[in-house]
Amino acid sequence: MDDIKWEVACTAVQLNGLKEGATKEDIEQLSKFKFQRKSKEKLAGNTQGPVGGIMIECQADSPIERVLDDEDAECCICLSAYDDGVELRQLPCGHHFHCTCVDKWLHINATCPLCKYNILKSSRHGEEEV
Repeated sequence: MDDIKWEVACTAVQLNGLKEGATKEDIEQLSKFKFQRKSKEKLAGNTQGPVGGIMIECQADSPIERVLDDEDAECCICLSAYDDGVELRQLPCGHHFHCTCVDKWLHINATCPLCKYNILKSSRHGEEEV
């Protein structure tokens, strides 16, 4: 998505009354992952079809790894497939996006772009609520 389209989308969100954004500190508390692209071959233990890649948690002593099917290995904001080595952000609801895409979104609107879960519920109160 180019910058002009992004600005128009952000302005539309603000005009619709969805204007409470998250702070930089709120966003930085969310889980960050690196994406590793895998071949179309199945990984051991994965019986659900082709694997798009693995999300590996950043800055963790015991990083969490999450296998993504090929169809889930794309950002639902910019509609681009995840490239090898790209940084992803996972929201408390479990949805994941390119960091650059979702961070811009969350500064304007502190809800998941897919399910509308308010990330401030968990980051400010220390509890996950769904």
